[in-house]
Amino acid sequence: MVGATYEMWVAGTVSPEDLRDLGAVTVATERAGVVLYGDLADEAALFGLLARVRALGLELLELRRLPAFSPLGDPADADGDGPRLVP
Repeated sequence: MVGATYEMWVAGTVSPEDLRDLGAVTVATERAGVVLYGDLADEAALFGLLARVRALGLELLELRRLPAFSPLGDPADADGDGPRLVP
């Protein structure tokens, strides 16, 4: 597997401490929960992220691999107002 961008929906809210533990991901807050975006190098990185989500007790609602090309530009910027990066 070559690197890819993933979109991960989790229920509820995610504390700033938990976001730091998840590493450098882009985050967006939606009505249904929190959407995390991450560029992952390979399958091992994906499984590592899933293990961290589980260890933090977060409820994973959905996980999607995003297409390599988006007509909107950055797939993490689907709403057009720019990505929101975790500090």
